[in-house]
Amino acid sequence: TSFIKMSMRTRALVFATFFGSCLAIGLLLVSLTTNHWVRSSALRGNSTKAKGEVNFGLFYGNQHLDLGIGVRTYPVDVYTFLRTENGESSFWLWLLSTLGTGFGLLACAVAAIAAVLKSASGAKRGGTMVLLLAANMSAAGAQVVAFVAWLVQFYQYLTHNVLLAEHQQLHWYSTGLAYLGYSFYLVVISVIVVLLNITVLLYAKRRELRDRMRLEPPSEDKNQTAIMLY
Repeated sequence: TSFIKMSMRTRALVFATFFGSCLAIGLLLVSLTTNHWVRSSALRGNSTKAKGEVNFGLFYGNQHLDLGIGVRTYPVDVYTFLRTENGESSFWLWLLSTLGTGFGLLACAVAAIAAVLKSASGAKRGGTMVLLLAANMSAAGAQVVAFVAWLVQFYQYLTHNVLLAEHQQLHWYSTGLAYLGYSFYLVVISVIVVLLNITVLLYAKRRELRDRMRLEPPSEDKNQTAIMLY
């Protein structure tokens, strides 16, 4: 009975990581589909009435500029903007952020499936647990790459400018006015969730190993030694 209980407890711990993976998937999907990786105010040097707001996602963004007579919205293709305004290094940082987030999403999906398979199976095969740990570690690693690349992008380029060249020529500026938006922080939260998953899995693996050693039948050598001593 003790063995069955311990086995069920381990399977319950593994299944709990399924919910963690689903949460991480949801966070990453929202992060990828919202345009708030960077937000910024915009001001115009020769006007006190003019003001604006800028928001960038990984793929698309908007610039809302108001000269004092009404807001005008300009859509921005982030990929084109970064490559045109900042050059190749900015583009590679963007690519790392995009691929890291996408691969993290894929790895979380694999981890969720592996968690269901492992918890549903009573067999103590190590292969599924290895896949589960590998998927979670890959997800965490990919997302760390994504948010580190975006941090470098932000401090290297976006703190200095998030405006199109045509608007800069009209004396608009955003230097020092940009800040990281909630879409970026969702990736950070997702990494924390995946790290919690890894912690739970390592604990479950250790518990399973301890139970197996405790309930392992004594070997023939031990039996022979006991008989000889007797």
